[in-house]
Amino acid sequence: MNPILLTPHYISPVWGGPAIARARGLDWTPANTLGESFDVSAHPGVEGTVANGPWAGMPFGEVLRAHGDAILGDVPDEAPVQVVCMDAREDLSVQVHPAERYAQDAEGDHGKVEAWYVLAARPGATLIAGCTTGDVGALRTAAADDSIGTRFGQRVAVGEGDFVLIPSGLMHALGAGIFAVEVGSLGNTTYRMCDWGRGRELHVDKAFDVLDCSLQPTVNHLGAYHTPATNDERLGVDAGFHRVTVLDVADTMTFLCDGRYAVLTCVGSTARVSTPSGSVELGYTESCLIPASAMRYAIEGPCRVLRSLRTP
Repeated sequence: MNPILLTPHYISPVWGGPAIARARGLDWTPANTLGESFDVSAHPGVEGTVANGPWAGMPFGEVLRAHGDAILGDVPDEAPVQVVCMDAREDLSVQVHPAERYAQDAEGDHGKVEAWYVLAARPGATLIAGCTTGDVGALRTAAADDSIGTRFGQRVAVGEGDFVLIPSGLMHALGAGIFAVEVGSLGNTTYRMCDWGRGRELHVDKAFDVLDCSLQPTVNHLGAYHTPATNDERLGVDAGFHRVTVLDVADTMTFLCDGRYAVLTCVGSTARVSTPSGSVELGYTESCLIPASAMRYAIEGPCRVLRSLRTP
């Protein structure tokens, strides 16, 4: 099989900025921000459409239902990891994601653990990851007046090349001035605890059902992208459900599929990705899926690529 490209599913959230549109040559207006792009997803409501090959024009979920074994390989899932680009012109809502059991029981959804790779950040940009108190009563009081982020959100400074792990149950919010790629597990349930007075629906009771004040983020400082002199692969994040390595490709790097799919996301320059059946070009921020049945693939640089794999 050739690498699979998907047509992204764009969303225009109130907090969205212009970075995705600028990177991809799209129109952007304050009313049509395109601030969030589901680039690899089969989740209902945000799934992509296959953009190349024999299934071009088909919804990704439909293709997976018909050809899941050939595409996903030896994994116990019905869909791959999700990849989402986000440009935060303003702080996102303060939120928390449920783990698998709660999500299935309460929402009929999968749980969600995610990791953010920072593409760019303005000087002094921070995000919220964790609570500064374990006093649940104080947190509930602050949630009631929409001040929980200001009063008790743990601020973490980030810059280009940082990878931040956000486990299920961790209070978090991507911060203003941060352009990031999110690699997450199969769910898409989000419980808002605070929305900075914007008036959108909150989910405070369920959020406190799943909140774990003891959790802390894991931050891996990988450094900004520069044209590499040699090929290099480093661990970006191990999220339990999935593992992401960061490839700095000077010329060509080759990999075996080993019975599993891979999702590749270009986060520095542009990349050419090839399997024995064909090749695709990935621009900055763009992703493709390597089907398990492709057997092997190559990435040509110079570029930086995130390689996301389902954990065995």
